[in-house]
Amino acid sequence: MKKGLFISLLVCLVMVFAGCESRTQEPCRFNKVNVDFSVPKGGWAYDTENKWFSYYYHTPVITASVYDYGTWTMSHEYNPRTENAYLIQLPEFQFYELPIDENTSYFYTQRIDYEVGVGYVRVYLTNSDYIYPDGWTPDEMYFHMQITY
Repeated sequence: MKKGLFISLLVCLVMVFAGCESRTQEPCRFNKVNVDFSVPKGGWAYDTENKWFSYYYHTPVITASVYDYGTWTMSHEYNPRTENAYLIQLPEFQFYELPIDENTSYFYTQRIDYEVGVGYVRVYLTNSDYIYPDGWTPDEMYFHMQITY
């Protein structure tokens, strides 16, 4: 009886292990896409209610799947297409001085930020205290976005 039970158990174990496959983990494969765009000086739109400048950039790279499962970083590019080019990741803060008269200056901070949605990127530029010199608009700016999905 013990011998029959032992043989039955041995047959079951052989069948279980014979049915197992060796599975290997394959490394994850990611797609990386770079999106570069510039905002011309006249391309900024001023929002009078929120008192900021913005620029809408349409990009079909950001699909619903990329938006839901991907990651991205956005950078402001300085000295584009030169050997001195460099990137500053957003949000970015710059500090400025606006001379009012010979003895007085106004110091302010400029923030550049962005939002991403399906099919677009929107870049925002805001001065602290929402103060802009008369007739002022942001200069032409270059942006670099790296998307991984």
